[in-house]
Amino acid sequence: MNKALILLSLSVLAVSCTQEPAKNVVISGKALNYTTKELYVTLDGPKDTIRVNDDGTFSKEFEVLSPMDGTLQGDKLFLYLYLEPGKNLEITFDGKAFNTSVGFGGELGLPVEYLHSKTMASSAIYQKLNEMYRAPNSPADYKRVRDSISGIEVDFLDKFKIDNPGLSQAYVEREKKVLEYSVYYDLYNYPTMAGYYDTTHQEIPADWYAFMDKLNLDDPALVEINDIKAFISGYVQTEAMKRANIPQMKSWGNPDLERAMVSFVNEKFKSPEVYSVIVYDKLKQYIDSEGTKGIEDLVTEYLNKSTHEKHKATLKVMADKWAALAPGKPAPAFTLLDINGNNVSLSDFRGKYVFIDFWATWCGPCRAEIPAYKQLVADYKGRNIVFISMSVDKDKAAWEKMVNEDNFDWIQLHDPQTIKANKKYLVMYIPTFTLIDPEGNIVNARCARPSNPETRKLLDAQNNL
Repeated sequence: MNKALILLSLSVLAVSCTQEPAKNVVISGKALNYTTKELYVTLDGPKDTIRVNDDGTFSKEFEVLSPMDGTLQGDKLFLYLYLEPGKNLEITFDGKAFNTSVGFGGELGLPVEYLHSKTMASSAIYQKLNEMYRAPNSPADYKRVRDSISGIEVDFLDKFKIDNPGLSQAYVEREKKVLEYSVYYDLYNYPTMAGYYDTTHQEIPADWYAFMDKLNLDDPALVEINDIKAFISGYVQTEAMKRANIPQMKSWGNPDLERAMVSFVNEKFKSPEVYSVIVYDKLKQYIDSEGTKGIEDLVTEYLNKSTHEKHKATLKVMADKWAALAPGKPAPAFTLLDINGNNVSLSDFRGKYVFIDFWATWCGPCRAEIPAYKQLVADYKGRNIVFISMSVDKDKAAWEKMVNEDNFDWIQLHDPQTIKANKKYLVMYIPTFTLIDPEGNIVNARCARPSNPETRKLLDAQNNL
Protein backbone atom coordinates (compact mmCIF):
# COMPACT_ATOMS: atom_id res chain seq x y z
CA MET A 1 0.00 0.00 0.00
CA ASN A 2 1.21 3.51 -0.76
CA LYS A 3 2.90 5.05 2.31
CA ALA A 4 0.79 8.21 1.97
CA LEU A 5 -2.40 6.14 1.99
CA ILE A 6 -1.21 4.26 5.07
CA LEU A 7 -0.55 7.52 6.91
CA LEU A 8 -3.93 8.89 5.81
CA SER A 9 -5.68 5.74 7.00
CA LEU A 10 -3.95 5.93 10.37
CA SER A 11 -4.86 9.59 10.78
CA VAL A 12 -8.52 8.88 9.97
CA LEU A 13 -8.49 5.99 12.44
CA ALA A 14 -7.00 8.23 15.12
CA VAL A 15 -9.67 10.87 14.57
CA SER A 16 -12.48 8.31 14.60
CA CYS A 17 -11.18 6.75 17.82
CA THR A 18 -10.87 10.02 19.71
CA GLN A 19 -14.00 11.75 18.45
CA GLU A 20 -16.55 12.16 21.24
CA PRO A 21 -20.17 11.21 20.65
CA ALA A 22 -22.57 14.06 19.95
CA LYS A 23 -23.85 15.68 23.14
CA ASN A 24 -26.08 18.42 21.83
CA VAL A 25 -29.82 18.31 21.24
CA VAL A 26 -31.62 20.46 18.71
CA ILE A 27 -35.20 21.44 19.52
CA SER A 28 -36.88 22.71 16.36
CA GLY A 29 -40.27 22.98 14.75
CA LYS A 30 -42.97 25.30 13.52
CA ALA A 31 -45.73 27.23 15.27
CA LEU A 32 -48.93 28.50 13.70
CA ASN A 33 -50.96 31.39 15.14
CA TYR A 34 -48.33 32.08 17.79
CA THR A 35 -47.72 35.80 18.17
CA THR A 36 -45.57 35.82 21.32
CA LYS A 37 -42.45 34.92 19.30
CA GLU A 38 -40.69 33.31 22.26
CA LEU A 39 -40.59 29.83 23.80
CA TYR A 40 -38.84 29.05 27.06
CA VAL A 41 -36.92 25.87 27.79
CA THR A 42 -35.86 24.94 31.31
CA LEU A 43 -33.42 22.07 31.69
CA ASP A 44 -30.75 21.78 34.36
CA GLY A 45 -30.25 25.48 34.93
CA PRO A 46 -31.71 28.90 34.15
CA LYS A 47 -34.56 29.30 31.69
CA ASP A 48 -33.40 29.57 28.07
CA THR A 49 -35.23 31.33 25.24
CA ILE A 50 -36.03 30.01 21.77
CA ARG A 51 -36.87 32.74 19.30
CA VAL A 52 -39.83 32.02 16.98
CA ASN A 53 -39.23 33.47 13.52
CA ASP A 54 -41.81 35.44 11.57
CA ASP A 55 -42.66 32.35 9.49
CA GLY A 56 -43.28 30.35 12.69
CA THR A 57 -40.14 28.23 12.52
CA PHE A 58 -37.82 27.87 15.48
CA SER A 59 -34.63 25.99 16.28
CA LYS A 60 -32.07 26.01 19.06
CA GLU A 61 -29.27 23.73 20.20
CA PHE A 62 -28.84 22.69 23.83
CA GLU A 63 -25.98 20.95 25.59
CA VAL A 64 -27.22 17.66 27.05
CA LEU A 65 -24.58 15.49 28.71
CA SER A 66 -26.91 12.75 29.98
CA PRO A 67 -30.62 11.88 29.78
CA MET A 68 -32.58 14.67 31.43
CA ASP A 69 -36.05 16.05 31.97
CA GLY A 70 -37.17 19.58 31.27
CA THR A 71 -40.06 21.80 30.28
CA LEU A 72 -41.10 23.91 27.31
CA GLN A 73 -43.29 26.89 28.12
CA GLY A 74 -44.84 29.75 26.25
CA ASP A 75 -48.02 31.77 25.93
CA LYS A 76 -50.80 29.37 27.02
CA LEU A 77 -48.65 26.29 26.46
CA PHE A 78 -46.72 23.89 28.65
CA LEU A 79 -44.93 20.69 27.75
CA TYR A 80 -42.78 18.23 29.67
CA LEU A 81 -39.58 17.29 27.86
CA TYR A 82 -37.24 14.32 27.85
CA LEU A 83 -33.86 14.75 26.16
CA GLU A 84 -30.92 12.46 25.43
CA PRO A 85 -27.44 13.40 24.16
CA GLY A 86 -27.15 13.53 20.39
CA LYS A 87 -30.88 13.10 19.70
CA ASN A 88 -33.19 15.78 18.34
CA LEU A 89 -36.78 16.84 18.98
CA GLU A 90 -39.24 18.36 16.51
CA ILE A 91 -42.44 20.06 17.65
CA THR A 92 -45.29 21.58 15.64
CA PHE A 93 -48.34 23.27 17.10
CA ASP A 94 -51.15 25.76 16.63
CA GLY A 95 -51.04 28.50 19.25
CA LYS A 96 -54.84 28.69 19.28
CA ALA A 97 -55.20 25.06 20.40
CA PHE A 98 -51.85 23.80 21.65
CA ASN A 99 -52.91 20.67 23.54
CA THR A 100 -54.95 19.22 20.69
CA SER A 101 -52.73 20.32 17.81
CA VAL A 102 -49.21 19.61 19.05
CA GLY A 103 -47.25 17.03 17.07
CA PHE A 104 -43.86 15.44 17.66
CA GLY A 105 -40.99 14.15 15.54
CA GLY A 106 -37.30 13.34 15.67
CA GLU A 107 -35.64 10.65 17.79
CA LEU A 108 -37.14 12.17 20.96
CA GLY A 109 -40.63 12.60 19.56
CA LEU A 110 -42.15 9.46 21.09
CA PRO A 111 -41.00 10.01 24.71
CA VAL A 112 -42.26 13.60 24.64
CA GLU A 113 -45.51 12.55 22.97
CA TYR A 114 -45.98 10.01 25.76
CA LEU A 115 -45.38 12.66 28.43
CA HIS A 116 -47.91 14.98 26.82
CA SER A 117 -50.48 12.19 26.46
CA LYS A 118 -49.95 11.20 30.09
CA THR A 119 -50.44 14.79 31.22
CA MET A 120 -53.69 15.10 29.29
CA ALA A 121 -55.00 11.78 30.64
CA SER A 122 -53.88 12.15 34.26
CA SER A 123 -55.62 15.39 35.23
CA ALA A 124 -58.99 13.69 35.68
CA ILE A 125 -57.41 10.70 37.43
CA TYR A 126 -55.58 12.80 40.00
CA GLN A 127 -58.64 14.92 40.66
CA LYS A 128 -60.09 11.91 42.45
CA LEU A 129 -56.97 11.59 44.58
CA ASN A 130 -57.03 15.29 45.47
CA GLU A 131 -60.67 15.03 46.49
CA MET A 132 -59.69 12.36 49.01
CA TYR A 133 -57.48 14.87 50.80
CA ARG A 134 -60.48 17.09 51.36
CA ALA A 135 -63.06 14.50 52.38
CA PRO A 136 -63.00 12.37 55.55
CA ASN A 137 -61.46 9.03 54.63
CA SER A 138 -59.23 6.45 56.19
CA PRO A 139 -55.56 6.07 55.27
CA ALA A 140 -56.43 2.60 54.00
CA ASP A 141 -58.98 4.09 51.59
CA TYR A 142 -56.43 6.58 50.34
CA LYS A 143 -53.82 3.86 49.76
CA ARG A 144 -56.38 1.73 47.92
CA VAL A 145 -57.24 4.58 45.56
CA ARG A 146 -53.57 5.45 45.07
CA ASP A 147 -52.74 1.85 44.19
CA SER A 148 -55.57 1.74 41.66
CA ILE A 149 -54.27 4.93 40.05
CA SER A 150 -50.81 3.39 39.87
CA GLY A 151 -52.28 0.45 37.98
CA ILE A 152 -54.00 2.80 35.53
CA GLU A 153 -50.74 4.68 34.93
CA VAL A 154 -48.74 1.52 34.25
CA ASP A 155 -51.45 0.22 31.91
CA PHE A 156 -51.38 3.55 30.05
CA LEU A 157 -47.61 3.28 29.60
CA ASP A 158 -47.82 -0.34 28.43
CA LYS A 159 -50.54 0.48 25.90
CA PHE A 160 -48.57 3.46 24.58
CA LYS A 161 -45.58 1.15 24.09
CA ILE A 162 -47.72 -1.38 22.20
CA ASP A 163 -49.18 1.36 19.98
CA ASN A 164 -45.74 2.93 19.50
CA PRO A 165 -43.17 0.11 19.34
CA GLY A 166 -40.45 2.65 18.52
CA LEU A 167 -40.49 3.86 22.13
CA SER A 168 -37.27 2.47 23.60
CA GLN A 169 -37.45 -0.14 26.34
CA ALA A 170 -34.85 1.83 28.29
CA TYR A 171 -37.22 4.78 28.41
CA VAL A 172 -40.12 2.53 29.44
CA GLU A 173 -38.09 1.20 32.38
CA ARG A 174 -37.11 4.72 33.36
CA GLU A 175 -40.73 5.84 33.29
CA LYS A 176 -41.83 2.86 35.39
CA LYS A 177 -39.32 3.98 38.00
CA VAL A 178 -40.90 7.46 37.87
CA LEU A 179 -44.38 5.99 38.38
CA GLU A 180 -43.13 3.87 41.27
CA TYR A 181 -41.66 6.86 43.06
CA SER A 182 -44.72 9.00 42.41
CA VAL A 183 -46.58 6.52 44.64
CA TYR A 184 -43.96 6.94 47.36
CA TYR A 185 -44.25 10.72 46.99
CA ASP A 186 -48.02 10.67 47.53
CA LEU A 187 -47.89 8.20 50.42
CA TYR A 188 -45.15 10.18 52.15
CA ASN A 189 -47.09 13.44 51.84
CA TYR A 190 -50.53 12.03 52.65
CA PRO A 191 -50.42 12.55 56.46
CA THR A 192 -49.46 16.21 56.02
CA MET A 193 -52.00 16.91 53.29
CA ALA A 194 -54.80 15.01 55.00
CA GLY A 195 -54.07 16.77 58.28
CA TYR A 196 -54.37 20.11 56.50
CA TYR A 197 -57.65 19.41 54.71
CA ASP A 198 -59.40 16.87 56.93
CA THR A 199 -60.72 18.35 60.17
CA THR A 200 -61.64 14.88 61.48
CA HIS A 201 -57.93 14.00 61.66
CA GLN A 202 -58.01 10.32 60.80
CA GLU A 203 -55.35 8.41 62.74
CA ILE A 204 -52.29 7.50 60.68
CA PRO A 205 -51.06 3.91 61.22
CA ALA A 206 -47.78 3.63 63.10
CA ASP A 207 -46.18 1.75 60.20
CA TRP A 208 -47.33 4.20 57.51
CA TYR A 209 -43.77 5.26 56.65
CA ALA A 210 -42.35 1.72 56.71
CA PHE A 211 -41.89 1.80 52.93
CA MET A 212 -39.28 4.55 53.34
CA ASP A 213 -36.92 2.13 55.10
CA LYS A 214 -36.83 -0.04 51.98
CA LEU A 215 -35.79 2.76 49.63
CA ASN A 216 -32.20 3.50 48.71
CA LEU A 217 -32.43 7.23 48.14
CA ASP A 218 -28.64 7.50 48.12
CA ASP A 219 -28.57 6.39 44.48
CA PRO A 220 -27.05 8.89 42.00
CA ALA A 221 -29.26 7.56 39.20
CA LEU A 222 -32.39 8.70 41.05
CA VAL A 223 -31.48 12.40 41.21
CA GLU A 224 -31.04 12.46 37.43
CA ILE A 225 -34.83 12.06 37.11
CA ASN A 226 -36.72 15.26 37.97
CA ASP A 227 -39.81 13.65 39.49
CA ILE A 228 -37.75 11.42 41.77
CA LYS A 229 -35.40 14.25 42.63
CA ALA A 230 -38.45 16.30 43.68
CA PHE A 231 -39.52 13.49 46.01
CA ILE A 232 -36.06 13.28 47.62
CA SER A 233 -35.87 17.06 47.88
CA GLY A 234 -39.28 17.24 49.56
CA TYR A 235 -38.30 14.45 51.94
CA VAL A 236 -35.14 16.35 52.92
CA GLN A 237 -37.07 19.55 53.58
CA THR A 238 -39.81 17.88 55.61
CA GLU A 239 -37.39 15.94 57.80
CA ALA A 240 -35.17 19.00 58.29
CA MET A 241 -38.16 21.10 59.34
CA LYS A 242 -39.09 18.47 61.91
CA ARG A 243 -35.57 18.34 63.32
CA ALA A 244 -35.17 22.11 63.50
CA ASN A 245 -38.76 22.63 64.69
CA ILE A 246 -39.48 25.11 61.90
CA PRO A 247 -43.20 25.51 61.04
CA GLN A 248 -44.31 25.71 57.43
CA MET A 249 -45.25 29.38 57.74
CA LYS A 250 -41.66 30.27 58.69
CA SER A 251 -39.86 28.04 56.22
CA TRP A 252 -39.64 30.37 53.20
CA GLY A 253 -36.39 32.32 53.03
CA ASN A 254 -35.26 30.94 56.38
CA PRO A 255 -31.46 30.45 56.60
CA ASP A 256 -31.92 28.17 59.60
CA LEU A 257 -33.89 25.78 57.39
CA GLU A 258 -31.11 25.87 54.78
CA ARG A 259 -28.64 24.84 57.47
CA ALA A 260 -30.92 22.09 58.74
CA MET A 261 -31.40 20.70 55.22
CA VAL A 262 -27.68 20.70 54.38
CA SER A 263 -26.94 19.05 57.73
CA PHE A 264 -29.56 16.38 57.05
CA VAL A 265 -28.14 15.67 53.58
CA ASN A 266 -24.60 15.41 54.96
CA GLU A 267 -25.79 12.94 57.57
CA LYS A 268 -28.13 10.77 55.48
CA PHE A 269 -26.51 10.71 52.05
CA LYS A 270 -23.00 9.50 51.29
CA SER A 271 -23.12 9.82 47.50
CA PRO A 272 -21.24 12.95 46.33
CA GLU A 273 -23.59 13.20 43.35
CA VAL A 274 -26.73 13.14 45.51
CA TYR A 275 -25.22 15.82 47.75
CA SER A 276 -24.25 17.89 44.70
CA VAL A 277 -27.74 17.77 43.16
CA ILE A 278 -29.99 18.08 46.23
CA VAL A 279 -27.99 20.76 48.05
CA TYR A 280 -27.64 22.71 44.81
CA ASP A 281 -31.42 22.75 44.38
CA LYS A 282 -31.92 23.98 47.94
CA LEU A 283 -29.24 26.68 47.79
CA LYS A 284 -30.31 27.87 44.35
CA GLN A 285 -33.94 28.24 45.39
CA TYR A 286 -32.91 30.24 48.45
CA ILE A 287 -30.44 32.46 46.57
CA ASP A 288 -32.99 33.12 43.82
CA SER A 289 -35.23 34.75 46.40
CA GLU A 290 -33.01 35.97 49.23
CA GLY A 291 -29.44 36.14 47.97
CA THR A 292 -26.57 34.63 49.94
CA LYS A 293 -27.13 36.54 53.18
CA GLY A 294 -26.98 34.16 56.13
CA ILE A 295 -25.80 31.16 54.10
CA GLU A 296 -22.43 32.36 52.81
CA ASP A 297 -20.61 29.49 54.53
CA LEU A 298 -22.99 26.93 53.02
CA VAL A 299 -22.25 28.27 49.54
CA THR A 300 -18.50 28.13 50.20
CA GLU A 301 -18.82 24.57 51.50
CA TYR A 302 -20.75 23.57 48.39
CA LEU A 303 -18.22 25.14 46.02
CA ASN A 304 -15.43 23.22 47.78
CA LYS A 305 -17.27 19.91 48.13
CA SER A 306 -19.55 19.46 45.12
CA THR A 307 -18.54 17.18 42.26
CA HIS A 308 -20.91 18.91 39.83
CA GLU A 309 -18.91 21.55 37.96
CA LYS A 310 -21.91 23.04 36.14
CA HIS A 311 -23.87 23.51 39.36
CA LYS A 312 -20.84 25.05 41.04
CA ALA A 313 -20.40 27.50 38.18
CA THR A 314 -24.08 28.48 38.33
CA LEU A 315 -24.00 29.12 42.09
CA LYS A 316 -20.77 31.11 41.74
CA VAL A 317 -22.36 33.36 39.11
CA MET A 318 -25.47 33.79 41.27
CA ALA A 319 -23.41 34.65 44.35
CA ASP A 320 -21.38 37.20 42.39
CA LYS A 321 -24.56 38.86 41.10
CA TRP A 322 -25.98 39.09 44.59
CA ALA A 323 -22.73 40.59 45.87
CA ALA A 324 -23.58 43.63 43.74
CA LEU A 325 -26.79 44.07 45.79
CA ALA A 326 -25.12 43.80 49.18
CA PRO A 327 -25.73 46.59 51.73
CA GLY A 328 -23.70 49.66 50.78
CA LYS A 329 -23.49 48.80 47.07
CA PRO A 330 -24.91 51.30 44.54
CA ALA A 331 -28.54 50.53 43.73
CA PRO A 332 -29.08 49.78 40.02
CA ALA A 333 -30.28 52.84 38.13
CA PHE A 334 -33.60 52.90 36.29
CA THR A 335 -35.85 55.27 34.38
CA LEU A 336 -39.49 54.27 33.90
CA LEU A 337 -42.82 55.89 33.08
CA ASP A 338 -45.20 56.65 35.92
CA ILE A 339 -48.99 56.38 35.83
CA ASN A 340 -49.19 59.85 34.23
CA GLY A 341 -46.68 59.05 31.48
CA ASN A 342 -43.79 60.99 33.01
CA ASN A 343 -40.22 59.71 33.17
CA VAL A 344 -39.12 58.88 36.71
CA SER A 345 -35.53 57.94 37.59
CA LEU A 346 -34.06 56.58 40.79
CA SER A 347 -31.62 59.50 40.78
CA ASP A 348 -34.58 61.90 41.12
CA PHE A 349 -34.81 60.90 44.78
CA ARG A 350 -31.19 61.39 45.80
CA GLY A 351 -31.19 62.66 49.39
CA LYS A 352 -34.19 60.53 50.38
CA TYR A 353 -34.69 56.91 51.32
CA VAL A 354 -36.51 54.92 48.64
CA PHE A 355 -38.70 51.91 49.42
CA ILE A 356 -39.58 49.89 46.30
CA ASP A 357 -42.36 47.34 45.99
CA PHE A 358 -42.02 45.02 42.96
CA TRP A 359 -45.50 43.68 42.25
CA ALA A 360 -48.20 42.84 39.68
CA THR A 361 -51.99 43.11 39.58
CA TRP A 362 -52.37 39.35 38.97
CA CYS A 363 -50.25 38.43 42.02
CA GLY A 364 -52.41 37.33 44.96
CA PRO A 365 -49.74 37.81 47.67
CA CYS A 366 -48.97 41.26 46.21
CA ARG A 367 -52.59 42.33 46.48
CA ALA A 368 -52.78 40.92 50.00
CA GLU A 369 -49.99 43.32 51.04
CA ILE A 370 -51.70 46.44 49.63
CA PRO A 371 -53.62 47.41 52.81
CA ALA A 372 -50.45 47.15 54.93
CA TYR A 373 -48.47 49.02 52.28
CA LYS A 374 -51.05 51.81 52.14
CA GLN A 375 -50.86 52.13 55.92
CA LEU A 376 -47.06 52.20 55.78
CA VAL A 377 -47.15 55.04 53.24
CA ALA A 378 -49.62 56.98 55.39
CA ASP A 379 -47.67 56.47 58.62
CA TYR A 380 -44.37 57.66 57.12
CA LYS A 381 -45.85 60.59 55.20
CA GLY A 382 -43.76 63.74 55.61
CA ARG A 383 -40.62 61.84 56.54
CA ASN A 384 -37.45 61.53 54.48
CA ILE A 385 -38.63 58.58 52.39
CA VAL A 386 -40.50 57.99 49.14
CA PHE A 387 -42.49 54.88 48.34
CA ILE A 388 -42.52 53.37 44.86
CA SER A 389 -44.58 50.51 43.48
CA MET A 390 -42.97 49.07 40.35
CA SER A 391 -45.40 46.91 38.38
CA VAL A 392 -44.10 44.03 36.26
CA ASP A 393 -47.49 43.55 34.58
CA LYS A 394 -47.35 42.63 30.90
CA ASP A 395 -50.89 44.01 30.60
CA LYS A 396 -50.30 47.71 31.11
CA ALA A 397 -54.02 48.49 30.84
CA ALA A 398 -54.79 46.19 33.79
CA TRP A 399 -52.16 48.01 35.86
CA GLU A 400 -53.53 51.45 34.93
CA LYS A 401 -57.09 50.38 35.72
CA MET A 402 -56.23 49.07 39.19
CA VAL A 403 -54.01 52.02 40.15
CA ASN A 404 -56.68 54.54 39.15
CA GLU A 405 -59.64 52.68 40.63
CA ASP A 406 -57.90 51.97 43.96
CA ASN A 407 -56.49 55.51 44.29
CA PHE A 408 -52.88 54.56 44.96
CA ASP A 409 -51.48 57.93 46.05
CA TRP A 410 -47.78 57.09 46.01
CA ILE A 411 -45.40 56.75 43.05
CA GLN A 412 -46.57 54.14 40.54
CA LEU A 413 -44.15 52.93 37.85
CA HIS A 414 -44.58 50.39 35.08
CA ASP A 415 -41.63 48.13 34.21
CA PRO A 416 -42.32 46.86 30.67
CA GLN A 417 -40.90 43.71 29.11
CA THR A 418 -38.67 45.88 26.93
CA ILE A 419 -36.85 47.29 29.97
CA LYS A 420 -37.19 44.83 32.89
CA ALA A 421 -35.56 47.08 35.48
CA ASN A 422 -36.62 44.52 38.10
CA LYS A 423 -34.07 42.06 36.70
CA LYS A 424 -31.28 44.40 37.81
CA TYR A 425 -32.56 43.79 41.32
CA LEU A 426 -32.63 40.01 40.70
CA VAL A 427 -36.37 39.84 41.33
CA MET A 428 -37.45 36.22 40.86
CA TYR A 429 -40.59 36.26 43.00
CA ILE A 430 -43.12 38.93 43.84
CA PRO A 431 -43.87 40.76 45.96
CA THR A 432 -40.29 41.83 46.63
CA PHE A 433 -39.32 44.89 48.67
CA THR A 434 -36.06 46.86 48.57
CA LEU A 435 -34.79 49.80 50.65
CA ILE A 436 -32.27 52.31 49.25
CA ASP A 437 -30.50 55.02 51.27
CA PRO A 438 -30.26 58.78 50.46
CA GLU A 439 -26.88 58.26 48.74
CA GLY A 440 -28.44 55.77 46.35
CA ASN A 441 -26.94 52.68 47.99
CA ILE A 442 -28.63 49.44 48.96
CA VAL A 443 -29.77 49.18 52.59
CA ASN A 444 -31.59 45.88 52.17
CA ALA A 445 -32.36 44.29 48.80
CA ARG A 446 -34.86 41.91 50.41
CA CYS A 447 -36.90 43.63 53.09
CA ALA A 448 -39.70 41.96 54.97
CA ARG A 449 -43.23 42.58 53.70
CA PRO A 450 -45.12 45.66 54.96
CA SER A 451 -47.41 43.41 57.01
CA ASN A 452 -44.36 42.16 58.92
CA PRO A 453 -43.34 44.30 61.95
CA GLU A 454 -39.70 43.84 60.89
CA THR A 455 -40.29 46.32 58.06
CA ARG A 456 -41.06 49.17 60.45
CA LYS A 457 -38.15 48.17 62.67
CA LEU A 458 -35.85 48.45 59.66
CA LEU A 459 -37.19 51.86 58.65
CA ASP A 460 -37.09 53.24 62.18
CA ALA A 461 -33.47 52.13 62.56
CA GLN A 462 -32.30 54.36 59.69
CA ASN A 463 -30.60 57.68 60.38
CA ASN A 464 -32.44 60.85 59.37
CA LEU A 465 -35.56 59.05 58.27
